[in-house]
Amino acid sequence: MPRRIAVPAFAALVLLVLMPGLFLTHATAQQATTPAPKVFRVQSRLVLLDVTVTDAKGNPVSGLKREDFQVFEDKKLQTISSFEPPAAHELPPPSRPNAPFNPDDTKSYGESPVTVLVLDELNTHYTDTDFARRSIRQFLESRPATLNEPTTLLTLGDTKFTMLQNFTRDRGALLAALAAHKTSYSWKLETGKTIGQETVDRLGFSLNALEQIAEFTARIPGRKNLVWVGQGFPSLDPAALAPDDDARLKATLQHVTDTLLATRVTLYAVDPTSSAVGMTEITDPDQTTFVQAGGGDGSSRLTDPFDSAMDFDRLGPVTGGRVVRGANDVDHQISQSVDMGEHFYTIGYSPTNTSEVSQNFRKITIKCLKPGLTVTTRDGYYPGATTRQQSTDTVGADLNAAVSADLLYSALHIRVEPLGGDQYSIHVTAPGLTWTPIDDGANEGGNSAQAQVLGVSLSAGNKVLSHTLHTMTATAKATANIRSPSLPADFTLTLAKPKGTVKMRFIVRDASSGSMGSFDLMAP
Repeated sequence: MPRRIAVPAFAALVLLVLMPGLFLTHATAQQATTPAPKVFRVQSRLVLLDVTVTDAKGNPVSGLKREDFQVFEDKKLQTISSFEPPAAHELPPPSRPNAPFNPDDTKSYGESPVTVLVLDELNTHYTDTDFARRSIRQFLESRPATLNEPTTLLTLGDTKFTMLQNFTRDRGALLAALAAHKTSYSWKLETGKTIGQETVDRLGFSLNALEQIAEFTARIPGRKNLVWVGQGFPSLDPAALAPDDDARLKATLQHVTDTLLATRVTLYAVDPTSSAVGMTEITDPDQTTFVQAGGGDGSSRLTDPFDSAMDFDRLGPVTGGRVVRGANDVDHQISQSVDMGEHFYTIGYSPTNTSEVSQNFRKITIKCLKPGLTVTTRDGYYPGATTRQQSTDTVGADLNAAVSADLLYSALHIRVEPLGGDQYSIHVTAPGLTWTPIDDGANEGGNSAQAQVLGVSLSAGNKVLSHTLHTMTATAKATANIRSPSLPADFTLTLAKPKGTVKMRFIVRDASSGSMGSFDLMAP
């Protein structure tokens, strides 16, 4: 299991604030959307739970109905407002017979789950990484030539987070991408085992990768089963941090957790570390094994997953998945994780507690009224997400991550049109933004949405040559249907192209929800 690491206060600040290329200038602009015939007035929280149900032998259970479940939030019974059986989570038929899967067409996914395979070379020793790679290959070789679910293969290295293969159902394409990849050596792990900047870097890169996965897959409507093969980011001891740094780092972890939950990412982690003795499976933060893994004494029920340790292992149960350590059949554990993620119910409810003020973790418990069955879903969520999304630290970290990301973000659908010279028009599909009623007397019934809009000019080595960042407000008249996917919110940005510019990246971040979209234009 990962060693708990004490990080000095200055290191936490380096992680959260002094990220390379932090953009500090802000301005305000007004843009108007095009009118359309309907009005959107009400917005409310809906909690969606992807729920797996297994029998005593671990086999998935079908045929259950809405009335077979009860959902509790902080021990209070909730009313189930939506229910989908496993049969609802299937791939749509191809547009034509034998047509290849198109990863760029959102309609290709339907409501099917997808698998995200990550080879974690950053936090795993070289020999264990080689074993992990062979295990992924053995797992793929055990699956059919045409996979049941779209699958992508990513790798987190010492300096880069890279897509080896986009979503595909072609097992051969994944095997070829894996074979072509050269295993990297994690200098940050070997030279910074217990403390120091390398440790902070590993934590920052790992959190960045998790957020990239969430934002990259946000356009896909169904569940994302993230199978992380590696040791995971280092565990931090909150007691070793100054109170302010502890609060800032915890807010960052909560923000990443918010993003994973909002985009329906479930983490299944398999540790290939060969020196581990005996298998430990972590599926519930209240289990003794989980408390021991985090360094707790098991004497009290955990109310916040990150109170006793800021630990990678917390993310499995929090997102409805699991963490497996000490297993020698890693390929089988990967396969079992994928199978768990394929068969699930989706249950929705609107919490009776509508307050967004409290930052306390809200515990979710779900019960199946049929005896002898085991139910697994995410452990809960953090209210008050809007406050975290609007903090200066979160905005800066999000925008920096999006600039350097190998993956383009898709939570907001954007496209960019050159207007001539250094001016660009950025079109954002309206339903992705958070709209609130305008209450200024002059625009009765209208709505507005605020976003951070960033443009950067990048060199061949992805060095930032110039940038511009503005906080902008889009406004919609009372007659505008801001749920319509054909309605754009338009922003105009001026971005210089210094000598050596090879591409421009444009990023839009919803100021309320933190949802992001990015778009690349090659330099003329």
